[in-house]
Amino acid sequence: MNCRKCRAPLPDGAKFCPACGAKVSAEQRPKSRGNGQGTVIRRGSGWTAIVSAGYTMAPDGTMRRKRRSKAGFKTKKEAIAYLPILAAEPEQKKSITLKALYDRWLPTHRAGQATMNCYKAAWKYFAPVWMEKVSDIDIDDLQECMDSCPKGKRTRENMKALCGLLYKFGIPRHLTTINMGQYLIVGRGEGSGKDGIPVQELDKLRQNVGVVPYTDYVLAQCYLGFRPSELLELDISNYDRERNAFIGGGAKTDAGRDRTVTISPKIQPIIDRLTAGRDSGPVFCGADGTQMSLRAYRSAFYGVLAAAGIDNPTETKDGVERHKYTPHSCRHTFATLMKNVPAPDKDKLELIGHTSTEMLRHYQDVDIDALRRITDAM
Repeated sequence: MNCRKCRAPLPDGAKFCPACGAKVSAEQRPKSRGNGQGTVIRRGSGWTAIVSAGYTMAPDGTMRRKRRSKAGFKTKKEAIAYLPILAAEPEQKKSITLKALYDRWLPTHRAGQATMNCYKAAWKYFAPVWMEKVSDIDIDDLQECMDSCPKGKRTRENMKALCGLLYKFGIPRHLTTINMGQYLIVGRGEGSGKDGIPVQELDKLRQNVGVVPYTDYVLAQCYLGFRPSELLELDISNYDRERNAFIGGGAKTDAGRDRTVTISPKIQPIIDRLTAGRDSGPVFCGADGTQMSLRAYRSAFYGVLAAAGIDNPTETKDGVERHKYTPHSCRHTFATLMKNVPAPDKDKLELIGHTSTEMLRHYQDVDIDALRRITDAM
């Protein structure tokens, strides 16, 4: 195309003739893209592609255009070429927490009141991952919630069903891509024989304490018997320094409430170091001093076992990976350590926080000296 005034060639998209400076009319400028096909703008040293994504209603009732964009293109041509791809992509939703997903699902589900009450009761046992992003939760996180559930098989069946409904609700809304509920195993529970870290492998962990980060956490869990969520929720205020025991704390369940756990001499130096000079805050905290997330602890756990040379094979089924040993395995190791210590069952049940202690607590006082004799002998 040429300038109407001087007939000099015009570059694509030019608003003024580079030869004579005459303004190029809108009719002369060819449209490279039709209306609604998107636009590109220069931001800093790169280019950004932008397309319309429909409209949304603002709080004041007016309609506002929604846009999707992708930045980082080196040239304008690359950004323009990406516009059709960007327009065809499904809208990406921001990752939301599991609790937010539950809150969105709950008012949409239609079932009898008795069924809904069962789902609501099952929901509380997913509390350790309520505030985790759905995109960050893996199958082991959910399975450990089920394995830690102190109730019977029916409740765990409801947990599996609820989980399936939540993920089924989220998939078409681009909140998740896979239904984790279908991979949960109902029958495992706490007494199902899930593998514990072999006792003979604990020496490998001891050798790495102070060398590999968080090895002390894993070793301590093996000698405390806390569920992963209980371990991470332990506050220094729960620690009785005079009696060297954790009183209460842990997960807010009937099984964990008012529970007393004495400290084995084999991990007493670890607990002393973690609680020194502090009156409150999580005992087993993250690098920034705040409560460690279940996912972060899981990642650290697998790294600790690998560094110690403890074989932890995985099994992948339908794209979902399961490990032989998970943080919950430490609880089973604790049970194994107690097995060979001669002591009344009621004292062992108190230490491990099993639901069978609920009735015992109504009739018997906790003898902390009896508990200490067990942990001293482990």
